[in-house]
Amino acid sequence: MKKNYLLIAAAIFAAACTPDPVNPDPTPEGDLRHALVLCEGVWGNNDASLAQVGLDGGTVVTDWFAANNGRGLGDVAQDLVVYGSKAYVTVTFSNSLEVIDTATGQSVRHDMGTLTPRYIAAADGRLYISCYTGRQVVAFDTANLDTPVATYQMDDYQPEGVAVAGGRLFAASSWISGQNQSYSYDSCVYVFDLASGTLLSKVAVGLNPQMAVALSDGRVAVNYSGDYGSAVAGCAIIDATTLTVTQLGRPATGMAAHGQSLYAYSRSGYGASSTSTYWCYDGQTVAELPITVGNAYGISVDGHTGNLLVCTDGNYNAAGDVMCFKPDGTRLWKCEAGMLPRKVVPLAQ
Repeated sequence: MKKNYLLIAAAIFAAACTPDPVNPDPTPEGDLRHALVLCEGVWGNNDASLAQVGLDGGTVVTDWFAANNGRGLGDVAQDLVVYGSKAYVTVTFSNSLEVIDTATGQSVRHDMGTLTPRYIAAADGRLYISCYTGRQVVAFDTANLDTPVATYQMDDYQPEGVAVAGGRLFAASSWISGQNQSYSYDSCVYVFDLASGTLLSKVAVGLNPQMAVALSDGRVAVNYSGDYGSAVAGCAIIDATTLTVTQLGRPATGMAAHGQSLYAYSRSGYGASSTSTYWCYDGQTVAELPITVGNAYGISVDGHTGNLLVCTDGNYNAAGDVMCFKPDGTRLWKCEAGMLPRKVVPLAQ
């Protein structure tokens, strides 16, 4: 009885945690909407891919990028954003930025030299890309991707997630490798003034920050992984104006924003023996969500419906799946994507 009560309570919270869709579906009822699925690929295998999935039923074109371009993405597709009529993909170890026309699927590959691009944020006609080489965030005008228009310089650690909020750039300062496969970790998020490039602050959130996502209420969520030993993982919320930090008391392996809400999962274990728990932060409180997929590799939100899109890892030896859930845990559909799918981004109609 207690277990049933907890499930009911979680379902009620999930419904309350889901804001109204920020972009109501403009298509007639029954018309198929699509999303792109970024499949990271296995490091060194040169097998990153981009699939297209129908959000109304899970129909999928697994080789969508290759079919439209006659080639693959490259080695480790790290991040994907859709901004205007284009999709932008960073491919880390191919040192490239793919610029894809979402209507045709055709892409122009921009060589980023030795920058080693990671995460992307898009705002006000610019892309902000964190780069390992030089330990910096590089900004490009979307009208001209040949020459950076600004550089935001960090210090000793590799940058990872980036977000833009309140006229400021937030960049996670994460890790650096040493001798004999040793690693050291930072615990800060660098905060820059977008216009001037001035470093305003280094905000401590927790050891080894990874991802950064902007919420609609002017706050930024950052997850941190700890040292994979004694230092624990967690998730923090930064107020973009005051730079005050609120700890949520939950680890977040992956996360996605929807309005002022944050959806996340925490994973432990490896492969078939792994387990994942799912939770939502509605801007004030945190509660678990009744989803029971163990080997999660990514989480996204359909902004039209508020449905959750969970990616799985295929146990690292086969193509992973994308599953669509209502926040109450009801599974709507499931489809197979590519190797290590990690992010699903709906396309504008």
